[in-house]
Amino acid sequence: MRVSHVLVVGLFCGLFSTTCHAQGVRVVRPVPGYMCMLLSPEDEQATVQSQLPPVLAGPSPSAERIGYPSGIVFVTSPLHQVAGYVEMLRLNGQTGWIEANHLRPWHPMNNTSSKCVPSLMSNGRLGADVH
Repeated sequence: MRVSHVLVVGLFCGLFSTTCHAQGVRVVRPVPGYMCMLLSPEDEQATVQSQLPPVLAGPSPSAERIGYPSGIVFVTSPLHQVAGYVEMLRLNGQTGWIEANHLRPWHPMNNTSSKCVPSLMSNGRLGADVH
């Protein structure tokens, strides 16, 4: 049995939390077709949600704003980029688009060889399995 640290990414864990340990929540299965990315260092320094880049309904600056990203962003794999926007999966399961220049590859914050896998959690939410 593989031991993993479960990270549930959501506003209740803190907007930029990368170490939210949830007791009793476990990984059910990976979400195929997605990979983890991080917000740019500049965006991670935001102190209020409105300072974050918007998640849009389509790959256009005029598209409807449907929310804001979490610290770990689930993007399509392979990366689907249109007009400078990357398709992503929001924590509520809705797809959206975020400007590519606000993203960077995911990497473990503690200099380990950990991997991040977008996953469905036992509480029905999307989350990141970091192991």
